[in-house]
Amino acid sequence: MRRGAIELELPEQEVVPDGAGGWTVQVRRRLDVESWNAEMSLLTGMAAARMMLTAGVGLLRTLPAPEPDALAAFRRAVGQLGVEWPGGTSVAELLAGLPADDRAALAVRRAATALLRGAGYAAFDASAGLAPPEDPGHGGIGAPYTHVTAPLRRLADRFGTEVCLAVAAGEELPDWLRAALPDLPEIMATSDTLAGKVDRACVDRTEAALLAPRVGEEFDAVVLRPTGPEGEPGEVYVPAPPVLARCTGRLAAGTLVKVRLTEANPATGRMEFTAT
Repeated sequence: MRRGAIELELPEQEVVPDGAGGWTVQVRRRLDVESWNAEMSLLTGMAAARMMLTAGVGLLRTLPAPEPDALAAFRRAVGQLGVEWPGGTSVAELLAGLPADDRAALAVRRAATALLRGAGYAAFDASAGLAPPEDPGHGGIGAPYTHVTAPLRRLADRFGTEVCLAVAAGEELPDWLRAALPDLPEIMATSDTLAGKVDRACVDRTEAALLAPRVGEEFDAVVLRPTGPEGEPGEVYVPAPPVLARCTGRLAAGTLVKVRLTEANPATGRMEFTAT
């Protein structure tokens, strides 16, 4: 929190077997040991980023600090939700102090996602005239950061780890590694986008398959995003089953509403609710 690191703690959906040969969606419950592992991974990534910046070569995971307009919009959203924001309290401190199961708090966390936009990768190599970014930090972590702890599942970690191994040993980077660095940000951007789309599609289609027989029914829902000024659909969270979906009608963020399921298409994953 002192660094300004932002932790959203939004409900995380996952597709799991339903015990009857099919699939269902549930909110993922993180074990304490997973949180400890995540903290060690973040610490390792921060240490690796410092090694890279000191050596003048590497691949950072970057996220710019929120723009003033985004911060102003978030502050307005917090006020509209009736959540107190004490003077001198940072965004990190505000989010960390929110209750876990409050409707308004859930909507505040959803609104805070607008502060974490623009993530990317930045390659640099002083010996080749490729300078590090002017702002090497990661806004969600509050420090420079890089991916190095999952080389078996993420390409960037494979190269980042090799950079750190060479730096720690006082050796020159292998030619194949130095040659690959400039191309990695674009490759990773494409890879991350595709992985995100596949993950979302799996959840969306499972949700739609679960709810397809229930089109026309009413559900309790928490409004995460209000209806747009031009009538654009808002977003609601239905706790049972745990579903995030667009919703039409008059919606005010942070409120509990009744919504009717109007569409659930397992072939496309498209779902829509309407406020009743």
